[in-house]
Parts: sequence; structure tokens; C-alpha cells
Amino acid sequence: MRLQGQTAIITGSGRGIGQDIALAFAKEGANVVVSDIDPVTTLHSAELVARSGHATGCQADVTQRKDVEHLVQHALDTYGRVDILVNNAMRIVPGRLEELSDEAWDATINIGLKGSFLMSQTVGKHMIAQKSGCIINVASIAGLSPYNFAGSYSSVKAGIIMFTKQIALEWGQYGIRCNAIAPGFIHTPGTEGMYSNAEIKKGREAFTPLGRIGTGDDVARIAVFLASEEASYTTGSVIETDGGQNVGLYMAVPGRSFSGGALK
Repeated sequence: MRLQGQTAIITGSGRGIGQDIALAFAKEGANVVVSDIDPVTTLHSAELVARSGHATGCQADVTQRKDVEHLVQHALDTYGRVDILVNNAMRIVPGRLEELSDEAWDATINIGLKGSFLMSQTVGKHMIAQKSGCIINVASIAGLSPYNFAGSYSSVKAGIIMFTKQIALEWGQYGIRCNAIAPGFIHTPGTEGMYSNAEIKKGREAFTPLGRIGTGDDVARIAVFLASEEASYTTGSVIETDGGQNVGLYMAVPGRSFSGGALK
């Protein structure tokens, strides 16, 4: 098991990608601290993860420092240390920029970016003291190319990518690694309504060079790799987990199809 005996906190792990990462970590031997803003969701997810290994749940709002401190202390009281942090908590409030309210803009910024800062700072102090640690930030290819009508989502994900590099630069001297995962089209419970539409699903598959929509397991496997010793010399990196979606940009541009040796 690649994460045997290590302790991991995963925010936003009540469902979706976060839960899939929690399950993968537990199967690899990690002690997993499941956390989400909803206490019922947190409890149910922790119980599910515990079937695959060691897990505990702790409800927390990552935008609140007192909640963050309580979550980290819960991990320390339960398992004695924190070796891995996955900043996954996120909320998209969609809307056109010209119509977006302050509250809508701030909601995504506070959960995605401020929450990642508060969690990293609080956990980071313990990692600095123990001279080791791994932080994984769940970004998005929307942080590399803008995602329209999604409010501050792309700005947040771009900020998370730069925050990842800043942590890698400042904390590398303490043996702390920090990397980001940038998922593309991923089928989760939150996107079920969209991918149940056959036309949308087919269109998005056609836009992706590998020809399929990703799963939470696709992201979780990358997270396990980054948390393991296999990635011991990897820090400040962004791994695009998108089936080639980001590099397939020109597939959707008129006049860029290629057939019979001729560019059309």
C-alpha cells in the first residue's frame, strides 16, 4: 500500500471527486479525515470510506478559520499527525460577469481560494514542524482556459494553480511538496443531470481526444500518485487530467478538420 500509515485531510469529500479521492487513499492504507460543510454528508461519506480502511469525519466550513483549526486539531487528536492535505472544497455560482452579484463572486472565491489558503496555512505549520508533507490542490483546466458564464470559477482555479507554485517555492525547504490536479470533463453526482443529456455527453466526448468523459477515479489515481513516494521529486506541477481536452482546443475550431491528407 502506497500510503500506509499516513494521515490525509480531504476537504469537500462528502461526495464526488473528493469522496473518490478519500476512498482511494483509504484503500492505499491512509488514515483519512473526511470533511464537508454539511454534517450529514460528512458522516455518511466517512462511514463509506471507513469500509475500505481507516476514516473519521469532521464537518467544517473552510471559509471559517475556527472551523479549519478545529478540523486540523481533530486530525491530530485522532491520528497524531497530518501528512497529506487535499484542498478540494469548491462551489460554482454561475452567471454573466455583467450581472454577477458581489455575493456570488465572493462565494466561489472564499470557498475555493480563501479556503485553500486557510487549510494550507493551518496544516502547513504542522508540516513545517515535522519537516515533511504533501499538499494537493484540485484546480481545473478552467484555470488554464476561461470557462464562460461560471462567475469567478476560472479566476479561482487560476489562483489555485499559482498558489500551488507559491507553496512549492516557499515550503520546499521544509520537505513539503505541493502539486495541483486540473480535471477536465468529469462525470460526478453533481454533473449527473448534464451527462444524462445524450446530446451534451456526445458533444463533450467528441471534444475530448480520448473520446470519453472522465470519472472521479481518474482524478483519484493521480492524487494517490502525487501523495506517494513515487512523486517524491515532483512539486509545483500541474497535472491535467482531462483526456486531452485542453490540448484538443483546435478540434472545435472550424476549418481544422483533417481528412484524406488535406486540411479542411
